[in-house]
Amino acid sequence: MTGTSCDGLDLAYIETNGTDIMAMGPSQIIPFEPKYRKILLERILLRVPSHFADAELSKTIANFHSHHIKNFIHQNQLTVDAIGFHGQAVWHDPTNELTVQLGDCQHLANLTGIKVVGQVRQNDVKNGGQGAPLVPIYHLALAAKLKKPTAFLNIGGVSNITFINADETLIAGDTGPGNALIDDWVERHTGIPQDTDGRYAAQGTINQKFLDKWLQHPFFTETFPKSLDRLKFHHMLDECSVLTLEDGAATLTEFTVKAIIKGLDMLPEQPNQLIICGGGCHNPTLMNGLRQYFKNLVSASDIGFDSDAIEAQLMGYLAARFFEKLPSSFPTTTGVKSPTIAGELFLPEFI
Repeated sequence: MTGTSCDGLDLAYIETNGTDIMAMGPSQIIPFEPKYRKILLERILLRVPSHFADAELSKTIANFHSHHIKNFIHQNQLTVDAIGFHGQAVWHDPTNELTVQLGDCQHLANLTGIKVVGQVRQNDVKNGGQGAPLVPIYHLALAAKLKKPTAFLNIGGVSNITFINADETLIAGDTGPGNALIDDWVERHTGIPQDTDGRYAAQGTINQKFLDKWLQHPFFTETFPKSLDRLKFHHMLDECSVLTLEDGAATLTEFTVKAIIKGLDMLPEQPNQLIICGGGCHNPTLMNGLRQYFKNLVSASDIGFDSDAIEAQLMGYLAARFFEKLPSSFPTTTGVKSPTIAGELFLPEFI
């Protein structure tokens, strides 16, 4: 998995029949080198139709994945049936039925000699869904022994929530920005692609005028399921240009918090606990902000899960569900017309 934060490749091994999780194996994060990350971010920011025909970059992405996947398998002495491959998200426009993840699935299968299940969002979009979020079905598997109702909150580049009712009904959607706005703001000013430990935000003062204005965005009145692109709120960085580094970081961090709270308020009832995963759980300023509004908040790692590996594990889980012909997206999670199987199979070609 390489997500909207565009900061690295997450690898994880999982043993599953597509329903039950038999074992969670090793995981690893491969940080992107600055040059490679710059190439990806330039493509994301370009926002033009050439996204759809960038065969060279798709092969580059597959080469990058193949190299690290083969090392991961060798180092951990793994036997692998299939690779669940997300690719690099560069465009997400559900209003116009578009979602684009670059990465040549066939090339990856050829390079690794392993079956690849890729293009995991396309069937959902073709069936009337938004193509996101896809993680709720895996959150349901993780919550098998948890008291319900419960909820998972993934804070990646974008934040998304999964609510699991007492009868295991899923409600899901994006709540708004996650780390992306904060990361991009800090990188503009320092060259460092994140607010490490939320230090800059902790030193700043929230600009209430900007915050109140941003929270009037119509996205926050839309009901679940809903999803958004990484750049949906990117114009807010320009509005922050009059602020100091610290005040901008504080204001953008609070915006992420308040957007999440608005999402929680849309749920049919409050969950017993809110389980945080993704990079945002490592930002104490962000986490403390959330705790002011929701006390029973825990990191996924606090209850035995690997908070950094969940979305990579999801890719393996989706691949298993593909082989078992089990749906992975639902009307209440993506808005798809009917439960839909995620993915397309790519078999290695030996020439």
